[in-house]
Amino acid sequence: MSTRPGITEQHAADLAVAEYDPAFVDPGHGHSRAAWVSIVVMLVAIAAGTVFFFLDQPLLVWISAGVLVIGAILWPVLAKAGFGEQGH
Repeated sequence: MSTRPGITEQHAADLAVAEYDPAFVDPGHGHSRAAWVSIVVMLVAIAAGTVFFFLDQPLLVWISAGVLVIGAILWPVLAKAGFGEQGH
């Protein structure tokens, strides 16, 4: 009988695999330099765009929007350059 009440032996075995297999536990999404650099660039762009919007600087708001798009494009570019998650 399973040590976990209310589940079958097969389900308990499946849970045991999921607990110990790193592919099930943590796929590693976002744990790379490419991800972190891209997210930081986009967060700075959003913060700057918000400040510029408050200060009524429309040109700088649009420049911030452009930097946001660059940040989104930066992630796959850096990942292909070798800064992405290794082994996926």
